[in-house]
Amino acid sequence: METAHQIYDEDNVLRRVPTFLPNYIKPDGSVSSLAFRLRKGEEGISVDLERLSSYSQATLGRSDFRLLRLNVGQTRNDINDGLDVVPDPIEGNEAHSLITGNITKGKQKQLVKISTEIFEEE
Repeated sequence: METAHQIYDEDNVLRRVPTFLPNYIKPDGSVSSLAFRLRKGEEGISVDLERLSSYSQATLGRSDFRLLRLNVGQTRNDINDGLDVVPDPIEGNEAHSLITGNITKGKQKQLVKISTEIFEEE
């Protein structure tokens, strides 16, 4: 699919976190850094570009997901060290994007730290 949009530092991306998988949520209820783990075979961490998405779309309309918002500029410039956010539209989801780069455990923790949880449609 052809890339139809640019992702700017002022943009935000949304990361869906499954609450039905216990390792993603800490005992205190906060999201663990596992939410930003790169899975084998993936080219980046799957996110949705907020301006092309919605809360409902990003959570697939399901209540067993939580949603985190990350600023692209913070991801690229504050954590930096080669991290980028690039468009990766897929069929049925123009907003789909990827956080790419060398995603270490330390960077996973930083991504959680700079993210904010969204609780409902804004």
